[in-house]
Amino acid sequence: MRVTAETREATRVRILETARRLFREQGFADATLRDIAREAELATGTFFNYFPSKEDVAVALAHEAAAKAHAGFLKKRRGDATLPEDLFLHIATQLRWLKPLRKFMPTVVDAGLASATLDGGTPSCRRLRREQLEAVAEILRDHSIAAERQSMTMPIYWALYVGVLSFWGRDQSPRQEDTLAMLDQSVNMFATWLIGGEAEFA
Repeated sequence: MRVTAETREATRVRILETARRLFREQGFADATLRDIAREAELATGTFFNYFPSKEDVAVALAHEAAAKAHAGFLKKRRGDATLPEDLFLHIATQLRWLKPLRKFMPTVVDAGLASATLDGGTPSCRRLRREQLEAVAEILRDHSIAAERQSMTMPIYWALYVGVLSFWGRDQSPRQEDTLAMLDQSVNMFATWLIGGEAEFA
């Protein structure tokens, strides 16, 4: 029987919703791929038609949250914000949306977001990375950062972003204040380098 695009998408959504619930109830480590497939009423083999691993499901959940966060960022963004303010808000908004996934964020990072190349990792990793970098490229354009600089800028930004996510996933400070302090310092250094180096790279 031919599977329609609508049926395939509905199955993918069911897998993600089931995984979200099981990760919350059992914990990421204890919720197995077989558990997710069974609860989603799928054969284990069918599961692999949608995701290569349990870790990739976690990345897909992070991608879903990050996409919603970007919409939230666009609503909150001020027209007179500086580049560091925009970058801080962009990532901080994501951390709020990703909060239900925080306990397994190190796994998400290790599953492929920390790939040495920007085109590495699973399809879910590449999709999340592509949309994140497109959003940041738009922010940089809005602040008159030349597009030609992005071949160098994007890998540096991505390393910053992944580092913040990894640190945040392990942050034991109350309300993760240490992450916010790290984020503030990181985006300020990044923006200072970017703006300060404009003449050198023009």
